[in-house]
Amino acid sequence: MIVPVYNAAHYLAAAITSVQAQTFRDFEIIAVDDGSTDDSKAVLDRLAAADARLQVVSRPNTGIVGALNDGLAAARGEFVARMDADDLSLPPRFARQLAFLHTHPECVCVGSAFLYMDASGSLLKECRRPTDHATIERELLAGNGGAIIHPAAMFRRAAVERAGRYRPEAQWIEDLDLYLRLARRGHLANLPEVLFHYRLHEQSVNFTRNQGRQERKLAVLAEAHAARGLPFDRAAHAVPDFKSAISADDLRDFAVTSLRFGPRGRPLYYALRALRAEPRCRHSWSTLAYILKHRLGLFGRAA
Repeated sequence: MIVPVYNAAHYLAAAITSVQAQTFRDFEIIAVDDGSTDDSKAVLDRLAAADARLQVVSRPNTGIVGALNDGLAAARGEFVARMDADDLSLPPRFARQLAFLHTHPECVCVGSAFLYMDASGSLLKECRRPTDHATIERELLAGNGGAIIHPAAMFRRAAVERAGRYRPEAQWIEDLDLYLRLARRGHLANLPEVLFHYRLHEQSVNFTRNQGRQERKLAVLAEAHAARGLPFDRAAHAVPDFKSAISADDLRDFAVTSLRFGPRGRPLYYALRALRAEPRCRHSWSTLAYILKHRLGLFGRAA
Protein backbone atom coordinates (compact mmCIF):
# COMPACT_ATOMS: atom_id res chain seq x y z
CA MET A 1 0.00 0.00 0.00
CA ILE A 2 1.18 3.52 -0.83
CA VAL A 3 0.19 6.31 1.56
CA PRO A 4 1.29 9.85 0.63
CA VAL A 5 1.54 11.98 3.77
CA TYR A 6 1.54 15.75 4.09
CA ASN A 7 0.79 17.39 7.44
CA ALA A 8 -1.61 14.61 8.48
CA ALA A 9 -0.35 13.94 12.01
CA HIS A 10 -3.82 14.27 13.51
CA TYR A 11 -5.28 11.41 11.41
CA LEU A 12 -2.21 9.35 10.58
CA ALA A 13 -2.18 6.80 13.42
CA ALA A 14 -5.83 5.86 12.79
CA ALA A 15 -5.19 5.52 9.04
CA ILE A 16 -2.17 3.22 9.45
CA THR A 17 -3.90 1.22 12.19
CA SER A 18 -6.80 0.55 9.81
CA VAL A 19 -4.34 -0.97 7.33
CA GLN A 20 -2.65 -3.03 10.02
CA ALA A 21 -6.08 -4.47 10.91
CA GLN A 22 -6.59 -6.04 7.46
CA THR A 23 -7.71 -9.67 7.45
CA PHE A 24 -5.16 -10.28 4.66
CA ARG A 25 -1.82 -9.98 6.46
CA ASP A 26 0.94 -10.26 3.83
CA PHE A 27 1.46 -6.66 2.74
CA GLU A 28 3.82 -3.70 2.97
CA ILE A 29 2.98 -0.07 3.68
CA ILE A 30 5.03 2.57 1.91
CA ALA A 31 4.34 5.87 3.67
CA VAL A 32 5.84 8.78 1.74
CA ASP A 33 6.29 11.85 3.92
CA ASP A 34 6.01 14.69 1.39
CA GLY A 35 7.99 17.28 3.34
CA SER A 36 5.51 17.60 6.21
CA THR A 37 6.00 20.50 8.61
CA ASP A 38 3.93 19.01 11.44
CA ASP A 39 4.60 15.83 13.49
CA SER A 40 3.74 13.42 10.67
CA LYS A 41 7.31 12.09 10.36
CA ALA A 42 7.55 11.47 14.12
CA VAL A 43 4.23 9.61 14.07
CA LEU A 44 5.38 7.47 11.13
CA ASP A 45 8.72 6.68 12.76
CA ARG A 46 6.96 5.59 15.96
CA LEU A 47 4.57 3.34 14.03
CA ALA A 48 7.38 1.91 11.87
CA ALA A 49 9.39 1.00 14.96
CA ALA A 50 6.51 -1.27 16.02
CA ASP A 51 5.73 -2.82 12.60
CA ALA A 52 8.41 -3.93 10.13
CA ARG A 53 5.83 -3.87 7.31
CA LEU A 54 5.79 -0.07 7.44
CA GLN A 55 8.50 1.65 5.39
CA VAL A 56 8.86 5.41 5.72
CA VAL A 57 10.18 7.43 2.79
CA SER A 58 10.88 11.05 3.73
CA ARG A 59 11.85 13.73 1.23
CA PRO A 60 11.20 17.39 0.35
CA ASN A 61 7.73 18.42 -0.71
CA THR A 62 6.86 17.81 -4.37
CA GLY A 63 3.09 17.33 -4.25
CA ILE A 64 1.10 14.15 -4.55
CA VAL A 65 2.35 13.00 -7.98
CA GLY A 66 5.98 12.92 -6.87
CA ALA A 67 5.03 11.22 -3.60
CA LEU A 68 3.01 8.54 -5.38
CA ASN A 69 5.74 7.83 -7.91
CA ASP A 70 8.34 7.55 -5.13
CA GLY A 71 6.00 5.12 -3.41
CA LEU A 72 5.68 3.07 -6.58
CA ALA A 73 9.46 2.98 -6.93
CA ALA A 74 9.77 1.57 -3.41
CA ALA A 75 6.92 -0.95 -3.73
CA ARG A 76 7.77 -4.60 -4.32
CA GLY A 77 4.38 -6.30 -4.64
CA GLU A 78 2.44 -7.38 -7.72
CA PHE A 79 -0.54 -5.34 -6.54
CA VAL A 80 -0.50 -1.80 -5.15
CA ALA A 81 -3.28 -0.33 -3.02
CA ARG A 82 -3.76 3.37 -2.46
CA MET A 83 -4.89 5.25 0.60
CA ASP A 84 -4.63 8.81 1.86
CA ALA A 85 -3.27 9.61 5.30
CA ASP A 86 -6.63 10.76 6.66
CA ASP A 87 -8.82 7.88 5.44
CA LEU A 88 -9.67 4.42 6.81
CA SER A 89 -9.63 1.00 5.15
CA LEU A 90 -12.08 -1.54 6.55
CA PRO A 91 -10.61 -4.94 7.59
CA PRO A 92 -11.74 -7.02 4.57
CA ARG A 93 -10.63 -4.46 1.96
CA PHE A 94 -7.36 -6.08 0.80
CA ALA A 95 -8.79 -9.60 0.84
CA ARG A 96 -11.83 -8.65 -1.26
CA GLN A 97 -9.91 -6.60 -3.82
CA LEU A 98 -7.15 -9.18 -4.20
CA ALA A 99 -9.69 -11.97 -4.67
CA PHE A 100 -11.37 -9.95 -7.41
CA LEU A 101 -8.12 -9.21 -9.23
CA HIS A 102 -7.05 -12.85 -9.03
CA THR A 103 -10.35 -14.04 -10.53
CA HIS A 104 -10.57 -11.23 -13.12
CA PRO A 105 -7.20 -11.15 -14.93
CA GLU A 106 -8.57 -8.62 -17.43
CA CYS A 107 -9.02 -6.08 -14.63
CA VAL A 108 -6.12 -3.68 -13.94
CA CYS A 109 -7.73 -1.58 -11.20
CA VAL A 110 -10.54 -2.10 -8.71
CA GLY A 111 -12.12 0.25 -6.20
CA SER A 112 -15.15 -0.11 -3.94
CA ALA A 113 -18.18 1.58 -2.51
CA PHE A 114 -17.36 3.80 0.47
CA LEU A 115 -18.73 5.94 3.26
CA TYR A 116 -18.04 9.63 3.55
CA MET A 117 -16.92 10.69 7.00
CA ASP A 118 -16.09 14.16 8.26
CA ALA A 119 -13.06 15.59 10.05
CA SER A 120 -14.30 14.20 13.39
CA GLY A 121 -14.85 10.71 11.96
CA SER A 122 -18.66 11.01 11.97
CA LEU A 123 -20.25 9.03 9.14
CA LEU A 124 -22.17 11.02 6.56
CA LYS A 125 -23.29 9.06 3.53
CA GLU A 126 -22.87 5.80 1.65
CA CYS A 127 -21.56 6.25 -1.90
CA ARG A 128 -21.64 3.61 -4.57
CA ARG A 129 -19.75 3.73 -7.82
CA PRO A 130 -20.43 1.94 -11.13
CA THR A 131 -19.10 -1.60 -11.12
CA ASP A 132 -18.71 -2.26 -14.87
CA HIS A 133 -15.87 -1.05 -17.07
CA ALA A 134 -18.00 0.58 -19.78
CA THR A 135 -19.85 2.84 -17.33
CA ILE A 136 -16.68 3.73 -15.44
CA GLU A 137 -14.86 4.68 -18.64
CA ARG A 138 -17.82 6.73 -19.82
CA GLU A 139 -17.82 8.69 -16.56
CA LEU A 140 -14.06 9.22 -16.77
CA LEU A 141 -14.36 10.58 -20.30
CA ALA A 142 -17.02 12.98 -18.98
CA GLY A 143 -14.46 14.24 -16.45
CA ASN A 144 -15.52 12.32 -13.32
CA GLY A 145 -12.26 11.14 -11.78
CA GLY A 146 -14.24 9.88 -8.80
CA ALA A 147 -15.73 7.07 -10.88
CA ILE A 148 -13.22 5.06 -8.83
CA ILE A 149 -12.43 6.87 -5.61
CA HIS A 150 -8.65 7.11 -5.76
CA PRO A 151 -7.60 6.25 -2.17
CA ALA A 152 -9.81 3.14 -2.28
CA ALA A 153 -8.19 1.76 -5.45
CA MET A 154 -5.98 -1.30 -5.89
CA PHE A 155 -3.89 -1.64 -9.09
CA ARG A 156 -1.78 -4.17 -10.88
CA ARG A 157 1.63 -2.55 -10.49
CA ALA A 158 2.81 -3.74 -13.91
CA ALA A 159 -0.14 -2.04 -15.60
CA VAL A 160 0.62 1.27 -13.86
CA GLU A 161 4.27 1.00 -14.90
CA ARG A 162 3.34 0.27 -18.53
CA ALA A 163 0.93 3.21 -18.50
CA GLY A 164 3.74 5.56 -17.45
CA ARG A 165 2.99 5.95 -13.71
CA TYR A 166 1.58 9.27 -12.51
CA ARG A 167 2.38 12.30 -14.65
CA PRO A 168 3.53 15.67 -13.19
CA GLU A 169 1.43 17.58 -15.71
CA ALA A 170 -1.68 16.02 -14.15
CA GLN A 171 -0.95 17.17 -10.58
CA TRP A 172 -4.18 17.24 -8.50
CA ILE A 173 -6.13 15.36 -11.20
CA GLU A 174 -3.67 12.48 -11.23
CA ASP A 175 -6.43 9.93 -10.57
CA LEU A 176 -8.47 10.87 -13.64
CA ASP A 177 -5.35 10.93 -15.81
CA LEU A 178 -4.10 7.53 -14.64
CA TYR A 179 -7.51 5.85 -14.93
CA LEU A 180 -7.98 7.07 -18.49
CA ARG A 181 -4.60 5.60 -19.47
CA LEU A 182 -5.22 2.35 -17.57
CA ALA A 183 -8.63 1.94 -19.24
CA ARG A 184 -6.83 1.43 -22.55
CA ARG A 185 -4.80 -1.44 -21.09
CA GLY A 186 -7.45 -3.40 -19.25
CA HIS A 187 -10.73 -3.22 -17.40
CA LEU A 188 -11.62 -1.01 -14.46
CA ALA A 189 -14.10 -2.06 -11.76
CA ASN A 190 -15.59 -1.24 -8.39
CA LEU A 191 -16.74 -3.73 -5.79
CA PRO A 192 -20.31 -3.05 -4.62
CA GLU A 193 -19.57 -3.43 -0.91
CA VAL A 194 -18.35 -0.66 1.38
CA LEU A 195 -14.65 -1.26 2.10
CA PHE A 196 -13.47 2.26 2.81
CA HIS A 197 -14.19 5.43 4.80
CA TYR A 198 -13.30 8.59 2.88
CA ARG A 199 -12.69 11.68 4.99
CA LEU A 200 -14.33 14.79 3.58
CA HIS A 201 -13.09 18.03 5.10
CA GLU A 202 -12.38 21.49 3.78
CA GLN A 203 -8.67 21.36 4.54
CA SER A 204 -8.15 18.50 2.07
CA VAL A 205 -6.57 19.02 -1.34
CA ASN A 206 -9.96 18.60 -3.01
CA PHE A 207 -10.90 21.99 -1.57
CA THR A 208 -7.53 23.75 -1.33
CA ARG A 209 -5.70 22.81 -4.56
CA ASN A 210 -7.96 24.25 -7.24
CA GLN A 211 -5.61 26.62 -9.05
CA GLY A 212 -4.88 25.34 -12.53
CA ARG A 213 -6.83 22.12 -12.07
CA GLN A 214 -9.46 22.90 -14.68
CA GLU A 215 -6.91 23.56 -17.45
CA ARG A 216 -5.05 20.36 -16.57
CA LYS A 217 -8.31 18.45 -16.61
CA LEU A 218 -9.26 19.78 -20.04
CA ALA A 219 -5.85 18.82 -21.43
CA VAL A 220 -6.11 15.29 -20.03
CA LEU A 221 -9.63 14.83 -21.38
CA ALA A 222 -8.68 16.14 -24.82
CA GLU A 223 -5.77 13.71 -24.96
CA ALA A 224 -7.92 10.78 -23.80
CA HIS A 225 -10.59 11.48 -26.40
CA ALA A 226 -8.01 11.82 -29.17
CA ALA A 227 -6.39 8.51 -28.17
CA ARG A 228 -9.78 6.83 -28.63
CA GLY A 229 -10.59 8.62 -31.88
CA LEU A 230 -13.46 10.48 -30.19
CA PRO A 231 -14.45 14.13 -30.65
CA PHE A 232 -13.91 16.41 -27.66
CA ASP A 233 -16.06 19.44 -26.96
CA ARG A 234 -13.96 21.69 -24.74
CA ALA A 235 -16.90 24.04 -24.18
CA ALA A 236 -18.91 21.25 -22.55
CA HIS A 237 -16.28 21.04 -19.78
CA ALA A 238 -15.39 24.72 -19.55
CA VAL A 239 -17.20 25.51 -16.28
CA PRO A 240 -14.96 24.76 -13.25
CA ASP A 241 -16.44 22.03 -11.07
CA PHE A 242 -14.04 22.34 -8.13
CA LYS A 243 -15.27 23.59 -4.75
CA SER A 244 -13.53 25.53 -2.00
CA ALA A 245 -16.15 24.57 0.60
CA ILE A 246 -18.92 22.02 1.13
CA SER A 247 -22.04 23.38 -0.57
CA ALA A 248 -25.31 24.07 1.23
CA ASP A 249 -26.95 21.35 -0.89
CA ASP A 250 -24.38 18.83 0.34
CA LEU A 251 -24.77 20.01 3.94
CA ARG A 252 -28.53 19.44 3.76
CA ASP A 253 -27.94 16.05 2.14
CA PHE A 254 -25.47 15.00 4.86
CA ALA A 255 -27.93 16.08 7.56
CA VAL A 256 -30.46 13.58 6.24
CA THR A 257 -28.17 10.74 5.12
CA SER A 258 -26.20 10.74 8.39
CA LEU A 259 -29.38 9.87 10.31
CA ARG A 260 -28.88 6.20 9.40
CA PHE A 261 -25.62 6.06 11.37
CA GLY A 262 -27.20 6.96 14.71
CA PRO A 263 -24.59 8.14 17.22
CA ARG A 264 -21.90 7.87 14.52
CA GLY A 265 -23.60 10.56 12.44
CA ARG A 266 -24.16 14.28 13.07
CA PRO A 267 -27.46 15.21 11.41
CA LEU A 268 -28.27 18.24 13.57
CA TYR A 269 -24.79 19.68 13.12
CA TYR A 270 -25.10 19.57 9.32
CA ALA A 271 -28.67 20.87 9.34
CA LEU A 272 -27.53 23.90 11.34
CA ARG A 273 -24.52 24.43 9.05
CA ALA A 274 -26.83 24.41 6.03
CA LEU A 275 -29.09 26.94 7.73
CA ARG A 276 -26.16 29.25 8.46
CA ALA A 277 -24.96 28.89 4.87
CA GLU A 278 -28.37 29.64 3.32
CA PRO A 279 -30.70 31.06 5.99
CA ARG A 280 -33.23 32.31 3.44
CA CYS A 281 -33.58 28.95 1.72
CA ARG A 282 -36.76 27.06 2.61
CA HIS A 283 -34.93 23.75 2.05
CA SER A 284 -32.57 24.63 4.90
CA TRP A 285 -35.50 25.19 7.25
CA SER A 286 -37.37 22.06 6.13
CA THR A 287 -34.22 19.99 6.59
CA LEU A 288 -33.79 21.32 10.12
CA ALA A 289 -37.44 20.60 10.90
CA TYR A 290 -37.07 17.05 9.58
CA ILE A 291 -34.01 16.42 11.75
CA LEU A 292 -35.67 17.87 14.86
CA LYS A 293 -38.73 15.66 14.35
CA HIS A 294 -36.43 12.65 14.22
CA ARG A 295 -34.70 13.72 17.43
CA LEU A 296 -38.05 14.16 19.15
CA GLY A 297 -39.31 10.79 17.90
CA LEU A 298 -42.34 12.33 16.22
CA PHE A 299 -42.31 10.13 13.12
CA GLY A 300 -44.72 7.23 13.27
CA ARG A 301 -46.91 8.70 16.02
CA ALA A 302 -50.65 8.93 15.57
CA ALA A 303 -51.98 12.42 14.94
